[in-house]
Amino acid sequence: MPTVVAVLVVLTTLTLLNLLLTFGVIRKLREHTQELARARPPVTLSVGAQVPDFTAATAGGDVVSTASLRASGGLVAFLAPDCSGCQEQLPSTRSALAEALDTPMAVLVVITRLHPAPDRDDRERAELVAALGVADSRAVIVHEPLDGALQSAFQVAAFPAFYLVDTDGRVAAASNNASQLPDLSPGRDVVSAGR
Repeated sequence: MPTVVAVLVVLTTLTLLNLLLTFGVIRKLREHTQELARARPPVTLSVGAQVPDFTAATAGGDVVSTASLRASGGLVAFLAPDCSGCQEQLPSTRSALAEALDTPMAVLVVITRLHPAPDRDDRERAELVAALGVADSRAVIVHEPLDGALQSAFQVAAFPAFYLVDTDGRVAAASNNASQLPDLSPGRDVVSAGR
């Protein structure tokens, strides 16, 4: 009997040590992941960069391309219904989109999912479009999978992402925070404001 008790004590001690080491490794991995996230540039197509040519189908079945943005400049917003940052920024995103819709510039909203969920896609996309206030506006809505054509063209690395494009097809301003975009009020020169 004393041998069984001794073996149980040793096994229990080893199990507790293993748990402590596992928790320590998990904590270090979390810290490392956070450091990597801070080090990675959130928006990768920088100000002044030429937007590569792209074409994509809109939710209404039309085609949008780089030429659509060059006509009068544009605001391109990349959002996802399952993105916590997108949800937190809904008020400032809605405001930025409303300001852009009051100008002649094109407004392009690209909606994707970070984690596939086919049973919720249509409903959550519709809810996000409604929450943004662009459902019955002239904003162009594109639904695409993660790493779709538009995300690849703009080299989106994090969500949400916002790009102002000038009439030359160059990025005039870029941010992962809608409230950090330049003033889009009518009469303001967005190109000079972003540079």
